Amino acid sequence: MTNNDPLRFESVRNGRWNEPGVLIGRTEAVAAARQALAAEPVDDDTFWQAVLVLTHADELDLAQRHWIAAAGVSRDVHDLLGGRIMLLRGDPRAAVRLLSRDVRPRLRVVAVAWLVLALTETGEFGRARAVLEAERAQDSAELHFARGRLLLAEGQSAAALDEFLECGRLLAASGVVNPAVLPWRSWAALAAVDQGDLVLARICADKDLVAARRWGAPRAIGLALHASALARGGDDVSLEEAITYLGRTSEAFRARHDLVQLLLARGEVERARKHARHLRSCPQWTRAADALTSRLLRNDGESALSAQERRIALLARAGRSNREIAAELGLTLRTVEFHLTRVYRKMGVAGRPGLRRAFVPTA
Repeated sequence: MTNNDPLRFESVRNGRWNEPGVLIGRTEAVAAARQALAAEPVDDDTFWQAVLVLTHADELDLAQRHWIAAAGVSRDVHDLLGGRIMLLRGDPRAAVRLLSRDVRPRLRVVAVAWLVLALTETGEFGRARAVLEAERAQDSAELHFARGRLLLAEGQSAAALDEFLECGRLLAASGVVNPAVLPWRSWAALAAVDQGDLVLARICADKDLVAARRWGAPRAIGLALHASALARGGDDVSLEEAITYLGRTSEAFRARHDLVQLLLARGEVERARKHARHLRSCPQWTRAADALTSRLLRNDGESALSAQERRIALLARAGRSNREIAAELGLTLRTVEFHLTRVYRKMGVAGRPGLRRAFVPTA
């Protein structure tokens, strides 16, 4: 590879393809990538750059065809790109197998970052932490993004937000502006929502949505719409639009899960039941679907959270203790405990750990 930082590929960071000053869009970038891959022979550098452009443009079928048909490409380059494609296609277990193989030193950082993302998707948090620990001396936008995703999945939203913001700082220093490369703002918005900072969440989500629409790749648009919907306290129309853009990606299931939680919190049981059924088609979401189904089955007409329950749930989700909630809202400790018990039952979650992984609408 002639460039040690895979994020610096011209067409995905700022709209250029190998010719400084020549601005092109997603369609032109895909055409240039196809042309580069059609040449014989294709060296490692060209193959890496062109296939990454296709993945950032959401041309996953085309990227996979070229990956399968590749000849003369180094094994580690081939494995890494295959793992990336599998991860984006919603098959994180296949991605883990490919990304766990040895690579040359200069590809190690991106290999670790992508492996952590895949392990996070499969729920192997301990293994993901161990992989990151082995690279603790390294500092890159990819690693900060992967660490943020892991922390957010573990319910550590404050630490996750710091990682996403540091990822954004490093990307800005490198001139990377396209959210299709690393959608750090959308994920920072989700972490900020968890922390109850809806102002920061809206700023991050809206900036990503503008940039994503400019590039035009559906995945980046869907991620930003999802974040924007939650940053606004729960916009079911935007969530459904996000699901449409995200297709059958893992992010689509996450958005659908949030939509079901939102609908249940509003008492819209039938709409919630329709969306909950879709979650069962993804193995990683079976347990969440079971919890939602159980909640739907025992629905007694009181699934909607009251205004008081919603306030208490949001504070608890942001990490406040029962005593802190009682002091902030002017309630007795027993009242807070009573309302939290009702929140857990209505939302179908097991205590605070379950609440941290659930979406609570602000209105």
